[in-house]
Amino acid sequence: MQLSKIGEFGLIKLLQTKCAACSNDVLAGIGDDAAVVKVIGNKFLITSDMMLEGVHFDLSFTTFYQLGYKFMAINISDILAMGGNPKHFLISLGIPETYKLSDIEELYSGIKKIADEFGVSVVGGDTCASKHDLTLSGTLTGSAKRIITRSGAREGDGIFVTDTLGDSAMGWHLLRKRKRKIRSFSPPSHRLKLMKKHLMPQPAPLKSRSKITSMIDISDGLLIDLTHICDQSRVGAIIYRDKIPVSGELEITAKNLKKDPVRFALNGGEDYVLLFTGPRNYKTDAFKIGEVIRRGHFIVDSKGRKTTFKPEGYEHFKEKLKIKDKKLKLIHS
Repeated sequence: MQLSKIGEFGLIKLLQTKCAACSNDVLAGIGDDAAVVKVIGNKFLITSDMMLEGVHFDLSFTTFYQLGYKFMAINISDILAMGGNPKHFLISLGIPETYKLSDIEELYSGIKKIADEFGVSVVGGDTCASKHDLTLSGTLTGSAKRIITRSGAREGDGIFVTDTLGDSAMGWHLLRKRKRKIRSFSPPSHRLKLMKKHLMPQPAPLKSRSKITSMIDISDGLLIDLTHICDQSRVGAIIYRDKIPVSGELEITAKNLKKDPVRFALNGGEDYVLLFTGPRNYKTDAFKIGEVIRRGHFIVDSKGRKTTFKPEGYEHFKEKLKIKDKKLKLIHS
């Protein structure tokens, strides 16, 4: 069914049923002029994200379900990076008139899947017709007893990441070149895992956050996001190349493609893994990759050679978007 058959108000009624609030603190959700939620005690967090077709995603290799899931995931990751628990989500859509109702239902199914996993209630938003491409804009709230910012890192702290890095970037590389024949490909199961890491990232909260001094989620790349912590904390950093965690799937696939897996980990982005600082000997399941120093940004290779690293990663407006025939050539959120 085309969206024109049911119109904006019919769509709102459908979404009101599909996204019924799952939390007792929602007093009014989709259908009113504003959502109403109860806020008691804890600090209140708010984050916002946008995704634009042809800039952040390519529907030639992304399903609407995957898109919805990822959009919710990147918002959740921002709240987790502040030490918070995600609560309420508002989503606004600019939808081309040619889209089918089933497309939007699939999109919301992806949103609802991960929202339910984290106890997030979809409480409202807005919809309008778009002349050309699909646009998503979301606002997520959260709460926290203790806020963790990017500005608390101290000289002598350890630098940690919560999971392997670079899978998403390799996944995007494989998706982008999926129609080309590439020799010495890794096993299909490896490729599928890497592509899924890009299409459906899995944010994960830390079990213990009491001693963490600063934190950020890795969306633009390890080097650029670590630089954000350094800049806001007014410190430097030294990291060790051999300590950067990469998955076996990335290592094998990169080797077969004659590429350096660590480069994907350092600069790739869209991992949505938490990068944080804390006591040098902090007991955690996370990977320790370096230390906070007084000034400078350095990386040490396997032979002990120390070089300065630049904050490489993606930055909107400074990067040129190379889009041809609406096929995605550059993507990060």
